[in-house]
Amino acid sequence: MPLVLLRGGSRDGESTTVDESVERLLAASHAPGLIDVYDRTEELEHVAGNDEDALVYVFSGQESAAEVPAANLHMPHTPGYA
Repeated sequence: MPLVLLRGGSRDGESTTVDESVERLLAASHAPGLIDVYDRTEELEHVAGNDEDALVYVFSGQESAAEVPAANLHMPHTPGYA
């Protein structure tokens, strides 16, 4: 699974891994009731501590979380929890 870097929105600068087929990533937003939407680009960028460059996903807006199943959201890691 490739490493991706998020640009813009609530998750700016965060990285994660996703399946190669993912074109759009839905992530928890800091805004109550909304999700951040990130779209894949052709850009690559180095992320410190990684040997391979990351695919860049850019913030394209927010959508209501009400109609999106929780299983479809990328939840951020909370430091201190496994």
